[in-house]
Amino acid sequence: MAIELKMGTRDIDWSQVCTIFERAPLGTRDPEQLLRAAEKSYAVCSAYDGTAIVGFGRALSDGEYQSAIYDVVVMPEYQGRGVGKAIMEALLAELPQGPGPVLIYAVPGKQGFYEKLGFSVLRTGMGRFPDREKAREKGLI
Repeated sequence: MAIELKMGTRDIDWSQVCTIFERAPLGTRDPEQLLRAAEKSYAVCSAYDGTAIVGFGRALSDGEYQSAIYDVVVMPEYQGRGVGKAIMEALLAELPQGPGPVLIYAVPGKQGFYEKLGFSVLRTGMGRFPDREKAREKGLI
């Protein structure tokens, strides 16, 4: 498997990226909203097997103190093959190496994957969710 990583938002089929979210399963995304979010992101990384997009991730940063990684998603049949790790490493390489942390949301049960990349579980993290009951059902709070 020769996975190619591409940085940026050019030539991405956003409907295909949304399909990855659904199949992963990490919920649904609207292609136009995801495009707008990606265009406002500090770094965007897509993973391809040939012409098929099989993974995606993006990062936000103020360029000085704080960064956060969002939407790291890989097609189920490519999970466990190093695609997610490659996306994470590419995003981390693009982020500034400032004095502040790089934060990430982790799907419940996936924390071990991020711990292998140097992330630690937060004791002080909090979130404000528009639908608290749905966040509770998903095990986020």
